Amino acid sequence: MNKNINIENYLSSTKYTTRRELVQATGLSDREIRSKISELKKRRVVLYSSSRSGYRLAKEITSMSSIELQEEIKQVEHSLNDCKSRTKQLKKQMRKYIAYLKKAEELNKRNE
Repeated sequence: MNKNINIENYLSSTKYTTRRELVQATGLSDREIRSKISELKKRRVVLYSSSRSGYRLAKEITSMSSIELQEEIKQVEHSLNDCKSRTKQLKKQMRKYIAYLKKAEELNKRNE
């Protein structure tokens, strides 16, 4: 299967698509799908949620009614909060790595 698949072509702004569905549709591995989604998130707003499986593209802001815009704002806020939560967890993990590295480097200096 072509590794140059544009994952954006497999996502919709109206329906959530799971990684499993993306794996089946593209023939890529789950890891490749996650990587492509991660890259896409650098260029586009991709909505996801810990409470709902799958991904979808954010809707075009100018084409929505007031009610649709309010709902989209809620969805984006939820995705942003999920992202913040993961960032917080990663920062906690990083502190352990940094502390370990400092101790190891200090010990290494003493042994030189």
